[in-house]
Amino acid sequence: MTDLALLVEAGGAAWEEADAFAAHEWWEAAWLRQPDGPLREGLRALTQWAAAAHLDLLGRYEAALTIRARARQRFRRTENRLALAPFALDLPSDEHDNLVLRAKNAAFTVTAVLLAAGHGRRAGGPKALIAVDGQPLWQRQVQRLRTVGLTRTIAVLHPSVPLAAAPPLTVCHGDPDATPLHSLQRALALTPGPVLLLPVDCPAPARGVVVRLLAAGVRDPKLLAVRPIVVTPAGPRGGHPLWLAAATCQQLLALDANAQRLDRFLHTLGAAYGSVAVADPAVLGNFNQDGVAR
Repeated sequence: MTDLALLVEAGGAAWEEADAFAAHEWWEAAWLRQPDGPLREGLRALTQWAAAAHLDLLGRYEAALTIRARARQRFRRTENRLALAPFALDLPSDEHDNLVLRAKNAAFTVTAVLLAAGHGRRAGGPKALIAVDGQPLWQRQVQRLRTVGLTRTIAVLHPSVPLAAAPPLTVCHGDPDATPLHSLQRALALTPGPVLLLPVDCPAPARGVVVRLLAAGVRDPKLLAVRPIVVTPAGPRGGHPLWLAAATCQQLLALDANAQRLDRFLHTLGAAYGSVAVADPAVLGNFNQDGVAR
């Protein structure tokens, strides 16, 4: 996917979660990086459409009407349709204040890393081999990653799991007695990055979550790692998967896995360790919470 397509789809994911302000931010980032022309006009119209929806929520109805009218004018100048691979944007008509983004589920270029080398003592055995819907959990996770467009996966597995795979899946054995950082380093030795990191016992992400993680790196190239957050009654909570920039992957390869932890290293990144808000509570889930792999 192109950077532009990521930003547009990120706005669509936020729009579908009724987060008009976030949709406006993503679409504005796409609009501002385009040269003059119909595509720029259409992206600006999307930005205005979302801004109007946000103003409605704030009760600023007159301002919303004004901005929505400007958006309609721009939509008409782009003949009510923008060809933007991998999307078709069904733009609002004068009769319907409705915007629909129809995704084509284009594959992402990022590699997913699935960590599944642990003993799984609390689960009664390696979590990678726990049967879910008739198949080992690790295979089910890979299948779900493919469904959302993550077609390239490296799975670091418990030594008891047979190594059998076909491209674009790569498998290797990890050390169940070592740290998760050690398993991650095994995977990073096989790819230059960037990667999306997912422990096997965390739910495979929805496509909208993946899109926003990747788009965050496009919008702010200074970010070295990004994780999804959900605002709960107790405050923001971070979840999985975790996006790691290529530069971060190289730094992680140089760490002593026996002496350092991934979470502590990430916090040393400061402002370069970012987050994106999502409404999907599944990013906070894990197998240990209720024994159910989502």
